[in-house]
Amino acid sequence: MKKSIFYLFAFIMVAGVFTSCTMRQKATPLAPINAQVNIDMDDLEYIGEVTGNTVQSYVFGIPYGGRQYHSGILLNQQSLGVQAPQSRGLNNALYDALMQSPDADFVLPVSYETVTEQQFLGRKVNLTVKAKAFRIKDK
Repeated sequence: MKKSIFYLFAFIMVAGVFTSCTMRQKATPLAPINAQVNIDMDDLEYIGEVTGNTVQSYVFGIPYGGRQYHSGILLNQQSLGVQAPQSRGLNNALYDALMQSPDADFVLPVSYETVTEQQFLGRKVNLTVKAKAFRIKDK
């Protein structure tokens, strides 16, 4: 009995040592700045329609695999009328769409489609984004 209590205590101590971590955070408090640029369709040049695909896996809701540092970001999606889920998969699909047209300055997402495969303790999401590519005209 004493041996099992000793092993349990030793296991808890080893687990405590290996699960401890140090977290550091640096921040600079700022006042929110809302920058707005008024652009008409006359200021833009339509390049064409592009699509982006990505496959993202999740375990317990945490994304793993896929690209982490190459992503396009959908800014202010409420004003665009697009209710897309902001996730790593969507960011990677937008990046793929933007890279299809290298001379484009930005893409405007038109629609997206997700196919989710449930797996044990997670899921795999295949996301396809259709977007329109634009370039800002030089004056």
